[in-house]
Amino acid sequence: MTATLLPNARQQFVDLNCNPLVGGFVYFYQAGTLIPKDTWQDAAQTTLNTNPVVLDSRGQATIYGSGTYRQVLQDSRGNTIWDGATAG
Repeated sequence: MTATLLPNARQQFVDLNCNPLVGGFVYFYQAGTLIPKDTWQDAAQTTLNTNPVVLDSRGQATIYGSGTYRQVLQDSRGNTIWDGATAG
């Protein structure tokens, strides 16, 4: 099985005021759990992302995945912005 984008090659995350979520965190878990699940920096699944993925100075990250995930987005202070399901 190969990885697919979740859902874009380079995603941008924003806060509740639509500002880039600089230094935010994106956690990935097995669907419906708090068991961490891997994501990658490339479709070949050769370079793992950290978990959580730390967003850059533009609130962006490259995230490839395979299957279904529970995705939790937090700001740089650890406040949850949203928690939902996504699929590769």
